[in-house]
Amino acid sequence: MADSDSSESSEPSAGSRVFNERCVIVGGGIAGVSCAEELSRLAPDASIEVVCGAPLVKAVTNFRQVGRSLAEFEVNEKHLAYLTNKCPNIRVYNSSAVSFLPASKVIQVSDAAYHPYRKLCICTGAVPKIIAKDHPRVIGIRDTESVEEFQKKLVDARRIMVVGNGGIATELVYEVSGCEVVWAIKDKSIGHAFFDEGAATFFLPHLETPHHSAESAAGKPAEAKPLKRTNQTKALSSS
Repeated sequence: MADSDSSESSEPSAGSRVFNERCVIVGGGIAGVSCAEELSRLAPDASIEVVCGAPLVKAVTNFRQVGRSLAEFEVNEKHLAYLTNKCPNIRVYNSSAVSFLPASKVIQVSDAAYHPYRKLCICTGAVPKIIAKDHPRVIGIRDTESVEEFQKKLVDARRIMVVGNGGIATELVYEVSGCEVVWAIKDKSIGHAFFDEGAATFFLPHLETPHHSAESAAGKPAEAKPLKRTNQTKALSSS
């Protein structure tokens, strides 16, 4: 979290984290919601505002500590009122940040309102790289809205290409059925960010065989196999 006032000589110590300031958090994803909840816990007297462009926020539920450094939890979408009901000193605004005015310590949002702040935390996440921006056949999967758009286009699709080797791409390749899937990656193995090449070699046969389903058991035609084409991804990435 950034303090726009550089004249302050020191930050609050670990033992004196309760402060009475206006904090603005931009972003209603898991990072922004977790930040707001933790600030509310550490500073119950602070005025916390969350600026969220979507009508829903993402929250951690069913948290369970399963080890010293390992926890299990679920991420679910909640109504905007979830945060205000849980933390009385949090207010949520369904708007998108348009501009930042650091000299005045103010942000402007899409409904022409201005939100002054003392502390500002930007939790908007990364912007996905889109191969062909605004192309009707190219979709960048990032949030619920983009997933819903993808589902609509997938209904009549006979062949799709998944470009990327992260968690979303890996899950898409495994879950999509009923059409041919071409998987274009730039790494030497699938799931490069999550497991090594040896593990990827072990998982690959599970992608190259049809999903076990009631349809396959009934003798219906097998689903198309995903294809891994590393060279094609390199060509797309360089354009």
